[in-house]
Amino acid sequence: MSRPICVIGNTNIDLVLGTIGQWPEPGTEVFLEKSDYRAGGSAANTALVLKRLGVSSGLISATGNDAHGEMLRARFSGPLDRVRALDAPTGISVGVLFDHAERSFLSFNGHLDAFRVSDVTSALGSWPLNGALVLISGAFAMPGLLHDHDALTSFLTARGAEIAIDPGWPGDGWTGSSRIECLDWVRGAQHCLFNDKEVMGLARTDDLERAIDWLSSQLCAGARLVVKCGARGAMATGADGRCKVPAEQTQPFDTIGAGDSFNAGYLAGVARGLGLQKALVHGTSVASRVIAEFPRKTSALEAQPARTA
Repeated sequence: MSRPICVIGNTNIDLVLGTIGQWPEPGTEVFLEKSDYRAGGSAANTALVLKRLGVSSGLISATGNDAHGEMLRARFSGPLDRVRALDAPTGISVGVLFDHAERSFLSFNGHLDAFRVSDVTSALGSWPLNGALVLISGAFAMPGLLHDHDALTSFLTARGAEIAIDPGWPGDGWTGSSRIECLDWVRGAQHCLFNDKEVMGLARTDDLERAIDWLSSQLCAGARLVVKCGARGAMATGADGRCKVPAEQTQPFDTIGAGDSFNAGYLAGVARGLGLQKALVHGTSVASRVIAEFPRKTSALEAQPARTA
């Protein structure tokens, strides 16, 4: 039997456009071939993929009080979803895809600035947290969660939840204060989900292996450090060993949300009782299938048997 998964964090509108070779000159207009208007934000991306996998899950988040927010709340209206409207405009990100597979974002934080830990804890009153997996995602995009992260993890731990974190990249870079805050979160989580650039930035080294060794030393007893390496796959280390798995080969048009999709696949594997390596394989497989879609689908994403890495 699979454990429920609770995803706490950011939800906003994503408008994805592409592709262009370079930024246009000011005052000009460029017509692009593809676009996708969809729910976005790291937490929402993960929650949507969990729904597509048929996992018992829910999103704890907020939107603004406008038409964008109404659309987002309609997407997250399941029995375990708790998404409230705040008195602010909904945040929106415009993702511009380039011909050489890079992307740039133009973002407006909107309601995310008003989202507080008190909004989360009040929404979790009837949530079956005991024994659940809880992912706190995108905290660096939400000042209210950023500064009260310890209070949130204490609340969850006291109710028997197993915590995973994916704070993302700090807007001001890896300053002394952002490193201290992030390390506090790491020491309170059982699953620390980062990408390779985040691990190296946090560790202040461009040597990934050295960064992993250092950050692993900061883990609490029995915890795992999971490092997402894009097209190179994923690796992890923890009390149950160290392993690395390759990514499935694909040629995606839009890689936005790849790491969030991996999080969904990995946590779904953990919830089913898969070991570390099989959970990593499941994460890379799910991410590869999701980013191969454009526009992104909302239909069921059938679970596939974990391949041998």
